[in-house]
Amino acid sequence: MNRLSLTQRILLVILAMQAALFAALAVASLEGARRDIVSETRLAVDTARALVLATVGTMHGAVPPDRIMQLLPERLVVPRHVTLGTVDVMDGVVRRALAPSAAHAQAPAWFARLVAPDLLETRLPVVIQGRPRGYVFIASDPAEEIALAWRNLSAFLGLAALASVVQGILILLATRQALRPVADIARRLADLRRGDLSARVGPVAQRDLAPIAAGVDDLAQALQRAQADRARLQRRVVTRGDEERKAIARDLHDEMGPCLFGLRVEADALHEAAPTPAIAGHAAAISQIAEEIARVNRALLGDLRPAAIGQLPLAAVLADYLSDLGRRFPDLDIDLDLAPGLAEPDEATALTLFRIVQEGTTNALRHAGASRVTVRLWTDPAHWRIELSDDGQGMAPGTREGTGLTGMRERITLLGGDLSLSSGAGGTTISASLPLQQSE
Repeated sequence: MNRLSLTQRILLVILAMQAALFAALAVASLEGARRDIVSETRLAVDTARALVLATVGTMHGAVPPDRIMQLLPERLVVPRHVTLGTVDVMDGVVRRALAPSAAHAQAPAWFARLVAPDLLETRLPVVIQGRPRGYVFIASDPAEEIALAWRNLSAFLGLAALASVVQGILILLATRQALRPVADIARRLADLRRGDLSARVGPVAQRDLAPIAAGVDDLAQALQRAQADRARLQRRVVTRGDEERKAIARDLHDEMGPCLFGLRVEADALHEAAPTPAIAGHAAAISQIAEEIARVNRALLGDLRPAAIGQLPLAAVLADYLSDLGRRFPDLDIDLDLAPGLAEPDEATALTLFRIVQEGTTNALRHAGASRVTVRLWTDPAHWRIELSDDGQGMAPGTREGTGLTGMRERITLLGGDLSLSSGAGGTTISASLPLQQSE
């Protein structure tokens, strides 16, 4: 029962009620038909009795006494629903009075058994000149009345059944029409569940369902506002993190750089003025350590924030990065496909797109052994889209993503985008999309 729809449940209730009413109507009609048949049969027997008495009375004096019993069956008028006949005691012959034939369809046997009354039989003695000459028997014959009752009842119940069917269809159509907004509300809720927060039910004519539809629309609007607020907060988190990394990079560059430069200058001066070879060796070691610290500092600066992001157009930054990568790895074929007329993204999006290219090319060189890398960047009406593919060996099934990809996925998710990774024997493809926001 729980699997049935509301319309089906309503229809079942209506059908059950109509079936009960139809059964009660059939029982009441059968009882009424039986009473009518009993009454009609008794009336017919009484009428036949009166006609027999009247006929016998008119034949006295008009017909010879010895011919009365022979002629009586011909003179008797047989009413409906009875059978008349005479028995002559002189010759013992039974003579039936002829009744007008009435062609009618017979009622089913089961119906006849339900409504047939008890058989009524009457014998009227015929006495002529004080001597019994025989008797007239009257027997009820309700077959015609039963057939008529069957026809009337069949027609009545047939019309009742037709009316019930028509009523059920009309109620079903009216119910479906009334519940149509429920289906619209369910579809809008399904849209909301899929993430389409712009879905709305709109005005509903049914007064009972209007508050529900309005509540769904209010919920969708609240979810849309919450999603927008969350997107702003997430972008703010990313932007704040980028600002912190930018500040750290600036401090490393402004503070660490001059210190390391001064350290190298002092080490070189000590090396030149060293009075002994041992001191000169120590000075050279200090200079090498300072150079290594400077190299690590440059790597940290690059990881924290590429210096060109925010200073040069993204297209130029990507082209410079891939050109430098091509110079360092001459066996790697790199193809950069930038859609013409690209707008400049905001700084957080630009940094994310650059990190995707950086992470993808690093993985292609370090893990995939790729000989070709293709980078495509374009926009659709609502998103930045980037795709990086290589022809390397691909990732083995079940391989977990590295820290770099995981961090990149988290950053893209915070910006309201998504990242997908497909890998196989033919190589690996990283696809990402980010909300399209123009830099101000």
